Amino acid sequence: MKEIKFTPEQIKANQKSDLIADLVATSTVIDEIWRYHPENPNKMDIVKEYNVLKKIQKNIELELEGLED
Repeated sequence: MKEIKFTPEQIKANQKSDLIADLVATSTVIDEIWRYHPENPNKMDIVKEYNVLKKIQKNIELELEGLED
């Protein structure tokens, strides 16, 4: 198998792309955490949200079970 050689410009572009992807992912997590942060005046109730997600999870599992028949 032939080894692929990258130019310095390609390496830099790949690094930049990876860093931008990391920045976007980090920003997404920060935004999600802020929804529940104690200093957020409009914070969501994490226990309530957790219970909603558990119900959604159970409904999806039941739907999947129905498809297995």
